[in-house]
Amino acid sequence: MAEKPPSGMRRFRTTDDLWERFGDAVERGPDPEADMSKVLRAFVRWYVGEPGAKLPERPGE
Repeated sequence: MAEKPPSGMRRFRTTDDLWERFGDAVERGPDPEADMSKVLRAFVRWYVGEPGAKLPERPGE
């Protein structure tokens, strides 16, 4: 049987390439305190319509 993640934690599955590009984008982003988890949580809060939630700002090209 597969090991379950700790309670309250979720896994996110994607390709290695997409995950690496996301990490690079987070590092180039405008929030110097951001990490990948922080950006994903902000996106999910915005996506479900949590009051006051804002779509995370993307890095400049």
